[in-house]
Amino acid sequence: MKRKIQKLELFLGIIILLGGLFTYGLGVHQLLPVPRPDLVVYGTTLIGIILILMGCDIFSKPTKEMQILENDERNIAITNTSMAYAYKVSTTLLVLVLFSLIFMGYVSKVVCFSIVGVIAVGQITWVITAHYLEKRM
Repeated sequence: MKRKIQKLELFLGIIILLGGLFTYGLGVHQLLPVPRPDLVVYGTTLIGIILILMGCDIFSKPTKEMQILENDERNIAITNTSMAYAYKVSTTLLVLVLFSLIFMGYVSKVVCFSIVGVIAVGQITWVITAHYLEKRM
């Protein structure tokens, strides 16, 4: 499962990076109906590079010791617990940043509802996954 996600991250990263570079190379970014077309190139390049870095772990060949650690129940529990804490911290910080940006006047309606939608999808996914795992385990 982890390898499939890394392959998807790598593939999407390459597509987004090349799309951004082609947009710049062909000069199409000037024709895009956005307030700051120059930021499209920087944004797609940055997102593409981040996704590529997240997915490039797929090229490392796991040693026998790494495979044993990956299948160790204690390590799996530690990883799952740390990911749960990271999710909660990220969601909390995202809500606090959104709250402060709304009241400072930096967020438009579209951006606000997009971020609220992302938070809602994350929470719904968490609830559905917890319900599914309670029934399965």
